[in-house]
Amino acid sequence: MSVDLACLVVNALWGLALVMLEIAGKTRAAGPEWNAGNRDAEPTFPAWVTRTTRALTNHKENFPLFLTAVLVVHVSGHAGRTSAIASVVYAIARAAHGVVYVAGITKVRSALFTVGLGAVIVIFAQLLV
Repeated sequence: MSVDLACLVVNALWGLALVMLEIAGKTRAAGPEWNAGNRDAEPTFPAWVTRTTRALTNHKENFPLFLTAVLVVHVSGHAGRTSAIASVVYAIARAAHGVVYVAGITKVRSALFTVGLGAVIVIFAQLLV
């Protein structure tokens, strides 16, 4: 498996980790009955739990761009050292982004978002080489 594809898998698994963290936090705050129910009423969750929800939403919004970039570059035969490095940078930046998002560290979070976005642009740029 190429580095690019391995980073794609790692990033997908990171998304799963965010889902599990969100579920655990909401269940701990609202109780297993709420989790097992229809969840018609949304209780007030601790700030870290709502930040986890937002981090997961951000992951869901950005993952398709990375997925598309990696797959198109890979399938078209343009994957190489540059796309591999950019994929590693993306995977690390996005994992760190999620951690600092949940922790509530805003400026670092924004910087990590920008690094991840730049990495995706670098991957897409490989189509022009």
